[in-house]
Amino acid sequence: MTRDGRAERWRSHREQRREAFLDASFRALARHGSEVTMADIAAEAGVAKPRLYRYFADKNDLFIAVADRTLRTLEQRMLPALDPGLGPRRAIRTAVAAYVHLVAENPNVAWFLIGSGFVDRSHDADPVLGNSRKVAAALARLLAANLPSGAAGATAAWAHATVGAVKASTEWWLRTRDLGENALIDHLTTFLWGGMDAALRSEGIVLDPDEPIDLVSVKGRV
Repeated sequence: MTRDGRAERWRSHREQRREAFLDASFRALARHGSEVTMADIAAEAGVAKPRLYRYFADKNDLFIAVADRTLRTLEQRMLPALDPGLGPRRAIRTAVAAYVHLVAENPNVAWFLIGSGFVDRSHDADPVLGNSRKVAAALARLLAANLPSGAAGATAAWAHATVGAVKASTEWWLRTRDLGENALIDHLTTFLWGGMDAALRSEGIVLDPDEPIDLVSVKGRV
């Protein structure tokens, strides 16, 4: 085997082991809760704790891996919201439901990412905050691509407000459970569509909340 072949084999093996340890991290979170430790994760994986550090540089590296996998899962679940056949209100509800259901299914993971003491949350590059910004940036690009150019300057503000509202409300719900899961989704959908409708009207755009968006017509407005 050539040197390049050996390097590729080692890289593939390393990625597989990282994924296996990441699987163990999620199992440990389900078992031990959001204050899980590296020792808990190592025990779940059936290895000594130092072995984890062969595949993760430190606790922050593992934390980032958990955050990134969670984001990828969320992105996959949100894809149906991009169906052009949905009206805007249904699209909003689909996206909100994807987030709320994911949090409800994995509360320990949510709390681990939101505010556990696993890593120093004063870290300059908080991966959870960074991932929220990625979602907001993607939403801003989607809005900008489908609205008249005159509205483009507002899309980033709208997108960050939307992501912040959903995140804050879901954290409140996770802490209090004062509403049923579907009631939370309904309330957030009503709130977000109301805000988006008002924002769009300020740019001269009026949409039927329950009809598919005619992008050609919308883009042609000034």
